[in-house]
Amino acid sequence: MTEHPFAARVVARLLALAGAASLLAACGTRQPAAPEPPPPEATARNSVLMAPVAYGTTAKGVTLSKADDSCDVPASLRQAVQDQLLEPYEFLLAPPLPANAQGAPVLKLEITDLLANAGGLYGGPKIVQLRGTLERDGAAPAKFTAQRQMFIYFGMPRSTCSMVGVVTYKLGEDIAQWLQKPVDGAVLGER
Repeated sequence: MTEHPFAARVVARLLALAGAASLLAACGTRQPAAPEPPPPEATARNSVLMAPVAYGTTAKGVTLSKADDSCDVPASLRQAVQDQLLEPYEFLLAPPLPANAQGAPVLKLEITDLLANAGGLYGGPKIVQLRGTLERDGAAPAKFTAQRQMFIYFGMPRSTCSMVGVVTYKLGEDIAQWLQKPVDGAVLGER
């Protein structure tokens, strides 16, 4: 560069100007930031009311209860549906409804079979079966049945409840998709 000192100075000045311009652009303007829009509120159009998940009766006539469920499947199901709601639904509400969400569709879920033997990966398959109903104003109730199961689990931890959590998460995805176009008599998940 000693052969062209003038060119070196020009290049250095151009680099300095480019750096200053980048710094100014990164700083932005001194105008106040635009206010953020208010968060959406739950209304009857963008919400679903989910009644407490009930324990039902299996196909063999065995009545299920909380004693049969060491993994708290109702809480896991509720969270799975809430996490995966698709537009137009943004909110999964619990009773009682806020005043501005009166008339929102009501989703009722009943656990109709649950197999979650202890032992995690070595305790055998993990199965959850559901029956669900969506009640909407001015429309006939839409019902579905759903089942998901897991035999092999690649991941950590390999506990029974983590495997049941994966099963309920997939069921939540199935239910969230069904809510987009609720068809009466639908069979969700694996059958």
